[in-house]
Amino acid sequence: MAKTRRLLIASLSIFAFIFGLQLLGESTDALAQLLEGLVETLVTGELSALGTGWMLAYIVLNGATSAAIGIAFLEAGLIDAVNTFMMVSGSRLGAAFIVVFIGLLEYMRGQSDDLKDSCSIGILQFLTTYIVYVPAIILGYLLISNFEMRFLEVQGPQWLTYGLDVIFRPLVDLFASLLSPAMLFLSSIVIIVLSLQLFDKAFQDISGEKFRSKYLRFKFGNKWVSFALGALITLLTTSVALSVGIIVPLYNRGYFKRREIIPYLMGANLTTMISSIMAAIIIGSPEGMKAVLVLTVTVTVTTIIALIFYDKIYSLLQKFFDKLMMEDRYLIIFVIMLLVVPLLLIFLF
Repeated sequence: MAKTRRLLIASLSIFAFIFGLQLLGESTDALAQLLEGLVETLVTGELSALGTGWMLAYIVLNGATSAAIGIAFLEAGLIDAVNTFMMVSGSRLGAAFIVVFIGLLEYMRGQSDDLKDSCSIGILQFLTTYIVYVPAIILGYLLISNFEMRFLEVQGPQWLTYGLDVIFRPLVDLFASLLSPAMLFLSSIVIIVLSLQLFDKAFQDISGEKFRSKYLRFKFGNKWVSFALGALITLLTTSVALSVGIIVPLYNRGYFKRREIIPYLMGANLTTMISSIMAAIIIGSPEGMKAVLVLTVTVTVTTIIALIFYDKIYSLLQKFFDKLMMEDRYLIIFVIMLLVVPLLLIFLF
């Protein structure tokens, strides 16, 4: 794909992403009364909020969209900041499993002959995410439920808010006049999901070998270098699917060892929060920003601790990974459990 065309597609996807978020905020406000009963049924406490964000990520196959819905619910007065924090947290737990689930589907459809090969990188990313995010979520919950931290309730700069309003308000008003609030809500979710897929498509044909020879002229042997690169690529592209997708073929072909790629995944899992930060800015939710920033800070802390004690963390991850990959039935049971857990959180808590 030519550079100009790639840049054009990427720009179009960013435009669509921002537009989708604007529609989401508009439609959620309009649907607040209608959604109130549904949200009250699903989100009855912090754990059910976690399960809701988690399950939404499965439904839309995207963590960023699930997090944005949580922020929009907060701005519409449907949930509070603590439950928003839990929904955003759940969206990251759900997003980590999507790669595993897609790998399983490919195996079931006959697109892959080996279940372990289909799911191996997904399992590795999943375990890397959970070993950092679970303690971060617990720490963040304790902070946001016990301290106000109003200094984190920040908004985007005035010029940005004004610029977005000038560019997107006429389009939002047009769509709002043509569609019912319910259709506007569904359309916003579809636009956000498609925009993120379009952004990934703009860069999916980049050759792994070319990327390595052109940009990766240093070894991944240093955990901090590996972490920084994963964080930087994800921050610049706002897409963890893209940053991980670049590295997967290199990992599968033996360019990188498992020990080297895990810090890279940790970096990607940290700066993937940029999409939720953007959502809070575009939707215009200071409390939503606080929820996102609390999670970002706690994930940063737990990631740094994990890297400091990397030998022990890697040993633990290795044991879990080897156990899950030992037999297909272990992997299938694991997948079923992760489909059931968010439902249990929603309906039992």
